[in-house]
Amino acid sequence: MSTPHITDGESAVLEPLWRLGPLPPVALVEEVSARRGWGKPTVKTLLARLMRKGVVRSEREQGLLRYRALVGRDDYIAAEVQALVERLFQGDPGALLAYLEARHGGGSADPAARA
Repeated sequence: MSTPHITDGESAVLEPLWRLGPLPPVALVEEVSARRGWGKPTVKTLLARLMRKGVVRSEREQGLLRYRALVGRDDYIAAEVQALVERLFQGDPGALLAYLEARHGGGSADPAARA
């Protein structure tokens, strides 16, 4: 399955699921609200979108409702980078690398190695 387009807001809902694993609705809303300041209706709207896209599913685990991400963070990042390459670099990942090297001085991709 290819990763559907995930908006910035939707990624904010996915982030706690990637970081913490499956969460009950109250915990998910609390996590997102603490980071973004959004109310419960906003989080629920974004969650409903993610479920329609097949990116999140609800499941009962020991009688408790939990939400689980069905798309991993790495798959999301890969899709976002590919979209960036297509949109700005005519599908050429080498052009993106050349841009980053020219703009940021090349070197290691590991930020710790540049520190």
